[in-house]
Amino acid sequence: MCALVDSWLGGLKKAPQMYTDRLSLRAMHAGDVSDIQYHVNTKAVCDNLSYTPHPYTMEMAENWMRNINCSMGNGSCCYWSVCDCATGEFTGSMGLSIFREQDGGEVHYWFGEKFWNKGYCTEAAKRILKYAFEDLKFHRLQVTHRKGNVGSRRVIEKCGFVFEGEFRDELKRFGVYENVIHYSMLANEFLKLNGAGRFN
Repeated sequence: MCALVDSWLGGLKKAPQMYTDRLSLRAMHAGDVSDIQYHVNTKAVCDNLSYTPHPYTMEMAENWMRNINCSMGNGSCCYWSVCDCATGEFTGSMGLSIFREQDGGEVHYWFGEKFWNKGYCTEAAKRILKYAFEDLKFHRLQVTHRKGNVGSRRVIEKCGFVFEGEFRDELKRFGVYENVIHYSMLANEFLKLNGAGRFN
């Protein structure tokens, strides 16, 4: 049972409602905790994340939401629950770390395993990029993935990020050192891609 109540989570409400053709990106609320815990606790999902432990408990999911609420309250990040527009079903989460002094940030995402290979993550990520560059006026947006995470690499490439480099043994995950791949996009690159219809 969820120990959170929405009246404690005012920071989460700062996320603006956004839509794509198939998806709704809405503010997270306490009722999402059980879906978050269920999907992230799936081994396949957790294996693709950089720092999340496994097993992933309800207490961990609640603490994550509390931390996101606090960070959104001070403007250092923005996170959304991503839902299917037709059914309202929770599919995953998109987020932005916001580096205000640098006029930029970093994009984060994960989706439940049953929603993989449907184009949902790419669709939602493109909407986040439009928000970052058009509404937040970012100069630079960055993203990373673990070397073995092919699905994440495809999302990043479809969005048009530029490869920056492979950092050797940057991450220690389940006792094993892994390389991490870094990408970025600048505002002028976004404008060019957007003008070519990449984000329609």
